Amino acid sequence: MVDSIKNNFLLLPAAVLAAILYFLFPAKNLRPSQSLFKSQQISLVECRLASCPVKVGSKKKSYIVKADLISVGLKDGGRSSAAGQAQILLPLELCEIYQPGKLYTAWRGQKVDFLLDKGARCIFEVSPSLDKNGGERADGKGSSSGDDFFCAQSLVSCDYQNNLWGRLQKFRALCHLHFARLMFAWGSAGGFLLALLTGSRSYLEEECANAFKLSGLSHILALSGMHLSLFGSIALALGKKSLGKRAAPFLELLAISLFVWFAGKSPSLFRALLCSSFAIVFRLLRIPVKSSLNVLALVFIVHVSTFTPDMYELSFMLSYGALAGIMSFNEFVSKPLLSALPSNAGKSLGQSVGAQAMTMPICARFFGTLAPGGIVASAAVSPLVTVFIYLGLAFILISFAFPFMAPACGSVLAAVYALIKGAVLFFSAIPCVKI
Repeated sequence: MVDSIKNNFLLLPAAVLAAILYFLFPAKNLRPSQSLFKSQQISLVECRLASCPVKVGSKKKSYIVKADLISVGLKDGGRSSAAGQAQILLPLELCEIYQPGKLYTAWRGQKVDFLLDKGARCIFEVSPSLDKNGGERADGKGSSSGDDFFCAQSLVSCDYQNNLWGRLQKFRALCHLHFARLMFAWGSAGGFLLALLTGSRSYLEEECANAFKLSGLSHILALSGMHLSLFGSIALALGKKSLGKRAAPFLELLAISLFVWFAGKSPSLFRALLCSSFAIVFRLLRIPVKSSLNVLALVFIVHVSTFTPDMYELSFMLSYGALAGIMSFNEFVSKPLLSALPSNAGKSLGQSVGAQAMTMPICARFFGTLAPGGIVASAAVSPLVTVFIYLGLAFILISFAFPFMAPACGSVLAAVYALIKGAVLFFSAIPCVKI
């Protein structure tokens, strides 16, 4: 008991920190938008995009993006500096003009004039503030309310900073666009791979997305440690063969950092980056890790101290909850399962039980339902998704090196995707329990 307390001495500070932030600042905007004008008066918004646009609404007919405010303006020409963060609803045609296969696609033979991606500095003409679903606000609150939503009517300008970081952000936006074009050529399988590697669900089938949610597998679609560990393990293996064992961890760290930079920092992915980085550093310094839970507590403290608003995101809660459950219950649950099942099956099912034990209450709170089949579904589908990602990465490299092989790669990937989709649809048919 004493050894357990010593090995997990960071659990109590992490729990206290979580209790303070969740109970004293529940779901509160820690960066409220502020300006001299009321939100209903504002007609012009200058901002820097803090996220990539994401489709919202029941009919998915608009996009929403988080924006760090720089200044705002009125119709009569009045201007005010602004601070904090707001959310901006973007028209469908504005976000999809360069996306292949979309209704407003116009990229063939045209130069890319603007890229609405994270890091872009934009000026929008906006209508009076709206709520996040596109409905007019009736409270009359000004921009100091910390809950502002603007509806963009048109894009006045969009560019990136004329420095090294700005050029890197623009390069990443171009990579996102060209990667989306390659994935579009692979159909539904490409849309699924795009969602797994970048978090973008623009080409993910709605039926498949709903099935993942109903079967309790939403955490698989979230960028997390599984995706990062694949890149890290590949880089480590290549590093050992080409650079040697001593230099291989540095290549691993570089690879996972580049993946996070390309995919964009999400709460779950940043958690995975911190966990992997600490593991690599401890390995290089030969620091023994006596408790994985203690490391997770350290990662939690660093994470919320660096990006406090992340802790109110669902992906943050699911990511930490799933990993904490696996670390807490895996050994206890896996022992009886390993005696009755093959090694890999017992281990996979034990991890699934641990993850579901911690994430089910979170899903019940946010979705109002529990997916009882999630435990078995996760154990069955996760290995298939891992194989799919490995194949996808290999096929991407093959397609770039030998373009004539792309159709064949797409066909193989489509077959594996059909298997995954069939399994997820099967488990989604298990009735959910409404809370």
